[in-house]
Amino acid sequence: MKKFISKTIKYLTILGILSSSLVFTNISASAALEADARYRDGGLANAYNHAGLRRAGIGIYEIKGYNHEIELSTWDSFLNGQTYLGAYYNPDTTSTDKDYILYTAKAMDADPEITYTMYDALAYESNPGSYVAVDEISDIRCDGVVEYAYEWNYVWVWGKTNDGTKTGTPTNFDISYVPYVSEHANLGDEGWFELSPIVQRGAKGTKYTQLVKY
Repeated sequence: MKKFISKTIKYLTILGILSSSLVFTNISASAALEADARYRDGGLANAYNHAGLRRAGIGIYEIKGYNHEIELSTWDSFLNGQTYLGAYYNPDTTSTDKDYILYTAKAMDADPEITYTMYDALAYESNPGSYVAVDEISDIRCDGVVEYAYEWNYVWVWGKTNDGTKTGTPTNFDISYVPYVSEHANLGDEGWFELSPIVQRGAKGTKYTQLVKY
């Protein structure tokens, strides 16, 4: 119960900040704002694909790489000339979940201190407490943008298997929960203990992700 309360307090704080400092385009009223994860090929330098989070009719939240912050890119900018690989979502996601996922993505976009890292899906500032709030994120990877926006809102994407083997059961999903952050740190395509966009979209085994393709 203490863990839940801790996250709830941070969650309400973020919503208060967003309400007072950001202008929203009627997220709740728009059924077209899907908050689905979008993937494209990563090109020659990235064998693990590239991920973003769609705000329909407006663009894709993504972080492109080093010397970039999280941004709301146009579709063409997100694709960057690479092959589109599809749209994915958690089938348990409600319309309210989608609203909050987009609120979280917008909060990350509004924080210029969140920068890119290749090796960890998420890195955080010192002493965040039980959960890492948006303003405590220091660095993030492209798949981390999707993972965090979903899992901060209790919509699961990926968790390593309970025994660290390919036959185990995925668990420990919440990347915002400090004890699980390090479990999301291994970059690679062995989905039972490594995370990357190619793993998120199930290309290395659908049992390792909660996302399905539209």
